Amino acid sequence: MQTDVWLQQALVEEVKDELKGYTSVNNAGEYLHFNVYPQNLPAKKSKNDNDHFPYVLVCLDEEQINGETSDNLCSVYFLVGLIDKNPNNQGHFDVANVMNRLERRFLSRRMAGSRYRITFPLTKKFQEEDTWPKFLGGMSTIWTVEAPEIEETEYD
Repeated sequence: MQTDVWLQQALVEEVKDELKGYTSVNNAGEYLHFNVYPQNLPAKKSKNDNDHFPYVLVCLDEEQINGETSDNLCSVYFLVGLIDKNPNNQGHFDVANVMNRLERRFLSRRMAGSRYRITFPLTKKFQEEDTWPKFLGGMSTIWTVEAPEIEETEYD
């Protein structure tokens, strides 16, 4: 049986694998690897805790159950966040690069976890307000999840 939770777990692993060698550079010149989390960021350890940056969240959104014999459609969005204190205010390029890598991965190899298939549309969105030094972007996707089989009873 397939579930939205197993889809989310498979996508977390796919994102980790895709971003394994990808880094963001902070203002100190340090190369930072992206953290990947399911659904939510970890709890902060202090008020100014930014240890979870840069990150990708893999979030379940909603699932459509369209009938007894149709596959379910599960919406999953990816939220990319990073801190770039460079005064040129161009951190959106790193956000776009991560979303482009994920888009390329999911559209060139349509399956995730050997059982979930991406469908269209796929949409990307960037923050609309200036949130410097934090930059955010998101990508919304739709995946097919096999519908559960109906258990027949003696009355069917």
